[in-house]
Amino acid sequence: MATLPPRKNQTPTRIGISKQTPLQTLLQMGFPRHRAEKALASTGNRGVQIASDWLLAHVNDSNLDECTPREYIIYACPTGPFLQQLEEFWAKSRQMCGWNGAHNYVPHITLVSFFKAPDECSLQLSKALKQVVDMTGALLDRPLKLEPYMSQNFMGFFVAEEDANYLKRLALQYVKEVSNSTISLEPHVKSLHLTLAYQFPQAQFNALKALVETLDAGCASNWELRLYSRDPRLATKQVQKVVYPHNPHETDELELRIGDFIYLNSDVVDSSSDGWAEGISWLTGSTGHLPVNYTERTAESDAWTLHRVVQLSKSVASSLTSAEDLDIVDGRSISTEPEERHRELQQSSTHPEIIEGSSFEESEQSVEKYLHQTLKPCLELPSVQLLNNHNLSHQHNPHTPTIEITTNMSSSSTTVSKQGVDEIMVEPPLVQPPRPDDTLSVHSDHNSLQLDSSQVKNRKIYIMRHGERVDFTFGTWIPYCFDEFGNYMRKDLNMPKSLPRRKNSPEGWQNDSPLTNVGLYQARLIGEALLEAKVQIDHVYCSPSYRCIQTCTSALDGLKLSGKHKIKLEPGMFEWMAWYPNGVPDFLTKSELTEAKYDIDLQYEPVQSTMNLPAQLKESTEQFYTRNHEVLLQLLERTTGNILVVAHATTLDTCSRQLTGGAARSTNELRQVIHKIPYCSLATVEQVDGVWKLVEPECLPVTHSKNPRFEWNVLSTT
Repeated sequence: MATLPPRKNQTPTRIGISKQTPLQTLLQMGFPRHRAEKALASTGNRGVQIASDWLLAHVNDSNLDECTPREYIIYACPTGPFLQQLEEFWAKSRQMCGWNGAHNYVPHITLVSFFKAPDECSLQLSKALKQVVDMTGALLDRPLKLEPYMSQNFMGFFVAEEDANYLKRLALQYVKEVSNSTISLEPHVKSLHLTLAYQFPQAQFNALKALVETLDAGCASNWELRLYSRDPRLATKQVQKVVYPHNPHETDELELRIGDFIYLNSDVVDSSSDGWAEGISWLTGSTGHLPVNYTERTAESDAWTLHRVVQLSKSVASSLTSAEDLDIVDGRSISTEPEERHRELQQSSTHPEIIEGSSFEESEQSVEKYLHQTLKPCLELPSVQLLNNHNLSHQHNPHTPTIEITTNMSSSSTTVSKQGVDEIMVEPPLVQPPRPDDTLSVHSDHNSLQLDSSQVKNRKIYIMRHGERVDFTFGTWIPYCFDEFGNYMRKDLNMPKSLPRRKNSPEGWQNDSPLTNVGLYQARLIGEALLEAKVQIDHVYCSPSYRCIQTCTSALDGLKLSGKHKIKLEPGMFEWMAWYPNGVPDFLTKSELTEAKYDIDLQYEPVQSTMNLPAQLKESTEQFYTRNHEVLLQLLERTTGNILVVAHATTLDTCSRQLTGGAARSTNELRQVIHKIPYCSLATVEQVDGVWKLVEPECLPVTHSKNPRFEWNVLSTT
């Protein structure tokens, strides 16, 4: 029998996927090296899937191929009870005194100031942080000694000398470990401090001082080191968080997705004449114009990338990292205990690393997953809990949302959660059971409520925002829902089955959007809840916007008042005219509304007619507040009993602010407050002893989650 001749050049053994680094895998996928390194650095070296998602999201990023180094910084951050105190202080100081410089960052002590490093060094920088703590040895077994300091322009805690020296040694050792020809950095060895407030007006000094004096630094026993990085473009920008979605109508507009962050020049936020500004999307890196009132200011550090967390304390309270490190380096979890390392090796041998997402759909789910995996560990420290392996292996609450750093072979659900070591679980908000004496609960026994005669007679105003609107939900919907003859065609079950006839169709719908079916249901739920709470409505007023008229009609249906109260259209209750630079929307006429079976009061003479609105196109914020306020005063003077006003998000504030003794807000303050007023929000103002006060509504709010569009053909893809 013939024998096989020896081979002179044997084929090298193929490297298994489980033995490849994420960088090697991305290169094999065809990504250029500089892009792959930038993606890994930008996502904290959390693995192949999230890096490839980042690359796909940034296809229109003009800086994608620029070799600009990222900026890194090292903080010592408190956890546990002291962190909770600080977060409460932050919230109260914002509420009482507004924004100051300290609100721009997480509570921290800076150990190494911002330094620049090439993307290929990000993994080295991350690993060095752990090595430094291991080399220096002793961990903290007591609280850091913090000494309060207050002046007219700064409030904070300075670290006592002994503890400051300990932290400085860590910083100096880190600098020594990572310094080289391409990385130049310096330790922050001056007076180490934790800033509580700075860049605040002197008039706020006493209020802030009182809040600082409530803090107890004696419980500052739990600390951790964190390595953060940021996009270099962020260094000179202000960060705004997207709270409303926006689909571009023009080529130079930026798409807005809820949860994304936008980099804006701080001067344009308040100085924009039309409410629009140019910004950069954190999620996609794209640049474009956006409506600033769709965003709200947030901490700059919210848009940073968290690379590494290393514990400095022996005894650690339940937090982001629990009793172990959240060490996700090079796509793998590194535990601090030898036993855990051994367990990880066993898991990884059973479940080798599998690369997820061969099709790399740039879907909404993929973007949402990216937001969860990169943002949640960085931003929601108090609500993030690291679960140990033995907890995961037994009872797992299926209703708890999970952020998993997972890998996937195909469309099947085979997942490896951080190679089997840990999951990061986001705790859902606690739902408080209704109390027997809770008059707002739908389970309350209203027959048992004991109200004195003065309460029964108090006059109330119910101010309601409209429900979910079609244009905000579907974006540019008109070209797809109307044919060349102007006939409406429904394209989604959440769109209306039909629309009323209007003389200017379909153009008239551009600035006068209808409600979605969900929006109609939201409004009906509020009406039903008011009915259950035995709320009495004597007069009904409504903005002339079609979405408000629909909301009002559905709410009256829920209240079982259809046919009993006609809707009085009040153009003076329309929203801020500065948002309509092209003129007043072409509202449906009373005859068109009557033809569409809406119960409109045809005899009602409004306080301000639609003819008055064009003269207010350039009204200031203060003039807008005054307009809505004066209209409401006229309505109160004309009537007795309770009033229902259905209008816009701004209406809840403009019709209650001055009535209850407050001053008109600035443009920026108005933008901030309306972001907190979702669809079908309800505000109640009550007259008590001749004084109007905001009170808790008699019904529960309505909350629902986002439901992205389903494309059936995804099931047929291979």
